[in-house]
Amino acid sequence: METITGTDGILNRVELGNFSTPTNDQSKIEHFIARIVAGASQAQLEVESKELDLNQVGLHGRTPLMVSAAEGLLAAVETLVRNGASVDAAGRGEITALHEASANCEAAVAHYLLSLGADVNAQTVDGVTPLMCAAAWGSTDVAKLLLENHADLTKTDRTGATAADIAREKGEDDTADLISSYSSRKSV
Repeated sequence: METITGTDGILNRVELGNFSTPTNDQSKIEHFIARIVAGASQAQLEVESKELDLNQVGLHGRTPLMVSAAEGLLAAVETLVRNGASVDAAGRGEITALHEASANCEAAVAHYLLSLGADVNAQTVDGVTPLMCAAAWGSTDVAKLLLENHADLTKTDRTGATAADIAREKGEDDTADLISSYSSRKSV
């Protein structure tokens, strides 16, 4: 499963084929990503992560940190960051690990990334923020965490939609109400 920006500007979970010719580094990164997802031990990840550029994207345009964040593998995320992965490294479409954690409702990973200074307002090439990802998937816990860390409620995607607009459009009323409550607090 891979998360990409869809036609509506929101991150969507889809299967993608290999559309590029792999470089040696991409192949190594892709193999490493597969080992993470397959449940490699932390000791194995420690050793292997020291031999790679952890900010290199694999064949599907994602870094090991992005995949680990999307899968909710907090221990792997911690290992990768400890060994040099940048919390704000962007993959295809300028998607970051925080976008991935937010789109996949992974609050513990999002909290950890934010504690290390991940950009709460990072925007993809389509203007999508982590808050918009949480809004689209109804992740109220992640949305609250992002809002508590000063997510910008006024940011819009390429269609002009805010996170609250996206939550309402996707039928995620609880998340939309939460975002709107923060919006009204800011205007008081």
